[in-house]
Amino acid sequence: MGKLSITVRLSIAVILVFAVIFVVGCEQANTLNTEYGTIFGTRGADSLNGTKYFSELFEAQGATVKRSTVIDPKLDRYDTVVWFPDSTTVPSAKAVQSLSEWLGSGYDRTLIFVAGGNNATEDYLRVAIDKVSVEQKEEYLRRISEEMIENKPAGSSAMQAFIFNGSSGCDWYELTKKRIGKKRFVSGKLLEDGEDFPDMELDFSYEIRPRPKWNPEVLLQAGDEAFVYKLSTPVARDNQNELILVSQGSILLNYSLIDEDKQALASALVDRCDTTQGVLFLESGSEGIAVRESAISNHSNWSWIAQPPLCYIVPHVLLLGVLFCFVYFPIFGRPKRVKPRNISTFRNHINATAELLSRSNQPNRAVNSIRDYQRAVSSDANRKKTD
Repeated sequence: MGKLSITVRLSIAVILVFAVIFVVGCEQANTLNTEYGTIFGTRGADSLNGTKYFSELFEAQGATVKRSTVIDPKLDRYDTVVWFPDSTTVPSAKAVQSLSEWLGSGYDRTLIFVAGGNNATEDYLRVAIDKVSVEQKEEYLRRISEEMIENKPAGSSAMQAFIFNGSSGCDWYELTKKRIGKKRFVSGKLLEDGEDFPDMELDFSYEIRPRPKWNPEVLLQAGDEAFVYKLSTPVARDNQNELILVSQGSILLNYSLIDEDKQALASALVDRCDTTQGVLFLESGSEGIAVRESAISNHSNWSWIAQPPLCYIVPHVLLLGVLFCFVYFPIFGRPKRVKPRNISTFRNHINATAELLSRSNQPNRAVNSIRDYQRAVSSDANRKKTD
């Protein structure tokens, strides 16, 4: 019942987001937010190809979800790492080695790697084109053609990977130039016994072949084409660790999760992960992801200030310190608290006058003032006697 309510809530949220896009934003296809693989902020939440709603499936299990743009020793804090690389090229050997070491150095860890960079932009445009005016259809057709060209293996995809990295494969898998095309009927071990999706159709731009040394096991397939594998080594199996290789990442993106069947696939994938110590989403651009041997990139004596949580605490402490100095150390000194005196007592006026006269540093003036006062008082007394 809990999972169903989460699924319903997720469906409503996604539908509302893209309903707004249909109403106010679909008239210009070139202004669509299609940023791939982002999770937080407006870019991740509103993007067709974001991963915000996939991360919410982890949060629904009580997991804490964080993001990182680098691979560093902080990975040891997490049980599950998810990576949607924004590139059709294979990951660098250094990144693969670091993640493989992380996977083999812990217990009950899961790495979800989404290869290929498949996105949901073309699917969205094909649906949205029926809801725009005739004048705008030309722009949508142009965008659809661009997406189709980008997803073709000829001149891109696997061939670009070979040119960019000098190789079409990595330690986990290799790319081929074989065009698979569309496949229907999704089934596999990842789903509950007997569950399948005969009407789900997926479009495969190229083929991904896992390395045999990782003992690949098919978890999901569309027709006879596998697109979700479990990779593991004997050491990883002993530690109950596994690498889940997904070659059809479009099923996990924001727009795709509108579909309840794809939500079921994503939920089944999440259920396979241990999220006790949290989940980390890696974000990388087309140039790959940085790999660091240390969690601190700047090794100066003050580099610790730039690291969380101190990078959030220190500015606030400095601001409070400045306010404290203004309040307790003003330029002209702090105002004195003077005990109020009774102004009706004439003695107080005499004392105040005497204090002022003493501060003038003119003794003669003080003596003359006293004599003037005495003469005035004596003349008043004589006048009263005469009267």
